[in-house]
Amino acid sequence: MKPLCSAATIFIAVSLFCATPSNAATPADFAQWQQLITDTTKALRANQLPDAIHLCEQALTLSTTFGPTNTAYSRTQVLRAEVYLWENKKDLAEQTFKQAVASCEKAAGTNSVEVVHPLSSLANFYYFVTRQYDRVTPIFERILNIVQADPKRTDRDVIMWSRNLGMIYQQTGNYAKAEPMFKRAVALAEKDAEWFPHELLNAADFYRAWGKYDQAETLAQRALAIREKAMTADNSDSQLDTAVCLNGLGAIYLSWNKPDKAEAAYRRSLEITRKFMSADEADLIPALQGLASALQAQRQLEQAAPLYQRALIIAEKNSGPNDPQVATLLANYATVLKGMGKADDAKRMLDRADSIRQQTTRTE
Repeated sequence: MKPLCSAATIFIAVSLFCATPSNAATPADFAQWQQLITDTTKALRANQLPDAIHLCEQALTLSTTFGPTNTAYSRTQVLRAEVYLWENKKDLAEQTFKQAVASCEKAAGTNSVEVVHPLSSLANFYYFVTRQYDRVTPIFERILNIVQADPKRTDRDVIMWSRNLGMIYQQTGNYAKAEPMFKRAVALAEKDAEWFPHELLNAADFYRAWGKYDQAETLAQRALAIREKAMTADNSDSQLDTAVCLNGLGAIYLSWNKPDKAEAAYRRSLEITRKFMSADEADLIPALQGLASALQAQRQLEQAAPLYQRALIIAEKNSGPNDPQVATLLANYATVLKGMGKADDAKRMLDRADSIRQQTTRTE
């Protein structure tokens, strides 16, 4: 079953592992390199850092023998930078990501689609690790230009990178530049039945963030209508797609100060998700949290409290007790408890939320 994700989560894509052997690389050497890359990734996932470092260094050495036009060395540099991140060596990681871009440009050309892989990896670093969104923007602009010029591009490639660039413009407060990116993504996706509702929701969330609620509502309702039309009783994915749209619509109504409409959307979403999810699955959290917020906004605190509590239990089980989402839920729950006259309980929740946030800040 696919995850019930928010439609408006930024998606910074890294291209698939698609390096090919050159004339200088024998099939056996190339196969060995691929195996080293696979083994390095497995070692990282198993938290076997010394093994990962050793394997990656072997892959780097081998990739230098593949000839000047092969991008295997660049791709291995990207992996080495990721290993540096596991070592908490952020400066070395940044330097290595940049070196991967430079070596790929040298091997394939500055405007080759191959350069998208190290560029997007560098963008990931700035976005997720250092939170330097202003440094992501020119990288995404360059990637979009490269993708648009690629004769083998698909509409989905252009849609994805237009949307990504729009989200970065939004993140940096440049809504006027973001709007045409989202409009373009929607227009290109209109003939793509699978992607179209998703892009409508992305654009709806953008307009919600911009405070243009009429436009946001129109787009979200259009996405919902498409999903409802495709919904069948025996297809869980089609119903969960509808729930995603309802969550998006509920978020718009909450921002628009229409909590009664938000409540209706979240109640329906929760009804759908409960049919297909176990009681402790993380995909229940958006509807639980949204419904709790809608009830809280209507001063129905006794009804909101158990929903926050349930969402909190699920988040702790799935993400751990120190996850930022847990901190957000604790703070919201504390507000409800305080409104119910439970000041001591509210303080305990807030103290714990503050502790999680401080810990998160220290580890960034």
